Amino acid sequence: MGYRNWLQTLGLSALATAGVVAVGAQTALQPTPALAQLSRTCQGFTLFGGVDAEYRLAYCIDNNERRDTRARYYLKVAGRVVPRDIIELEISYPEAFEEEGGYFTSATIELREGTGRGDEDIPIAEVVVDPETNLLEIYPEEPIPANTSFIVVLSDVRNPNRYGLHNFNLNVMYQGDSFRQFVGLWALDVAAE
Repeated sequence: MGYRNWLQTLGLSALATAGVVAVGAQTALQPTPALAQLSRTCQGFTLFGGVDAEYRLAYCIDNNERRDTRARYYLKVAGRVVPRDIIELEISYPEAFEEEGGYFTSATIELREGTGRGDEDIPIAEVVVDPETNLLEIYPEEPIPANTSFIVVLSDVRNPNRYGLHNFNLNVMYQGDSFRQFVGLWALDVAAE
């Protein structure tokens, strides 16, 4: 009889504990009001196909709605893909991005060290936005050291009129080289909200 009571008590305890954990998890997963109003898209998980893992670069986009003029792109570059010091960055984007009404002409472009949204700014000597060739060229004041994780932040981007998957390619020039080399690409889900 004591054994049966013990099992019943244990069963009720476990059930009560599971209920508390479930309620706590549900509460923890509720977005805060400030974040709920911000539409954000980040790279997803690819099971089959897509870009080879060695060339896939991470990203997040804030205000990722159609025709939004305040979109902010966080294009991340992991230190593991930076074997040498970088002196130039070139980001190419598809014609479809502009054909659908997207553009960078009023965008602010920054470089930041670190991951996530970035830490310290990396000073930039010059930025060239060329809509004719669909290129963004970024020239840091000092070379970006090897094995450094950094983020290219594009603020006040005008998103296209329609949703689309747009591949942004990153080519860099390493110190001592005379040509740019392909590093990887960001497969961006633009205007996803």
